[in-house]
This record gives sequence, structure tokens and C-alpha cells, in this order.
Amino acid sequence: MLYVIESTDRTRAMWRLINREIGKAPENEEKLELRIGNKLISNPTEITDKLNTHFVSTVEELVKQKNNGSVYNLKIKQSPNSIFIYSVTEEEVISLTKSLKGKPTAGDDDIPENLVKQCMQLIKGPSAHIYNLSLISSVFPDIWKTAKVKPLYKKGDKYDMKNYRPISITPVFAKLLEGLMYNRIISIDTAVHSFIGRIQKALDK
Repeated sequence: MLYVIESTDRTRAMWRLINREIGKAPENEEKLELRIGNKLISNPTEITDKLNTHFVSTVEELVKQKNNGSVYNLKIKQSPNSIFIYSVTEEEVISLTKSLKGKPTAGDDDIPENLVKQCMQLIKGPSAHIYNLSLISSVFPDIWKTAKVKPLYKKGDKYDMKNYRPISITPVFAKLLEGLMYNRIISIDTAVHSFIGRIQKALDK
């Protein structure tokens, strides 16, 4: 267990330990190397820094192009009132959790999606309570805003960082909160369209 605690990637270490105990051989992972100028680098920390700089600059360039070369900061006014339509129930949390794919991947909190899917029956009460507090207070927990970003190879030269794109792995509890909010937005949209439809019918008479 000390191996898992001291590991920099506890999720991966845990699965390696489980696979070892059940006699499953770990898959061989290809070591990532990048070419920077005429130099080939393999140090994980250096690769992380280079990819981070590349991904950030790429996004900034896309934003500039989309806004015709001008970058602006959009300020959203906070409202003390929440669009809190109906409470989150334990049944809704369970139903939404069942729709998850159950992948072994985990966000920055190192809690695998498949583990949450298997254990949600045990934590459905506290989970529903936390989600209700989030919706009532109009606050998305800061700890759920952090994503684990991994480089995904597309095609071409594997040593060229331009041939990688970032994928963000968000905490599974953040995904569930987004799903709950989506359900409520859809319900508002449906109600509004229904109301407008009734008004139009009344005006046509």
C-alpha cells in the first residue's frame, strides 16, 4: 500500500497493484519522447512543460483568430439568486451515475469513474446533499474545476509535439454535477417552448 501512497499517479499505481494481485500482466506503455530543435528529450517533467506551453499557446492563437485578433475578458455578474428549479434526489444521482461508461480513468482527485459507479449506492445520500447545496448557492466547487490534461497522439511524426492534442479528464463528481445542471436547463427550455406554444395557439384563435 505504501507503493500507492508514495506514487505520483496513485490511480495508475492502484490498478498496477490490483492487476498484479489477480495475475494480470500490465500492458507495455510506450515511453513518450519529443524532438525540440535537434534535441530529443525524454524527461517527463521537461516534456510536460513543453507540451503545456504548446497547448496554451495553441488555444490563445485560436481565441485570437475567433475574435478577429482581439482578446477580451468576459465578466459575468454574480447573482445572489439561483435558478434552482427542483431538488436533486438520490434516485436521480443513481440514474445519472448508471449512464457513466465506467472507465478506469480519474480526474485530478484520483477517483476512478468505475469506482464511483460501483459505490454510488453507498454515497448517494451525501452526494445528493452536496449537489443540492451547489445548486442552491450557485457555486461550482473549485476542487472540481481542475482537470487532468493528457497528450493524445493524432498522426504523423510522434516526436513532433504539434501532432498531439490535449484531452481533459475532469473529476467524475464534476461530470455528474454538469449532468444534473443540464437536466434542469433542458427542463427550463422545454417549459418555455411549451408556454410559448400555448400563447401562439391562443393568439391564433
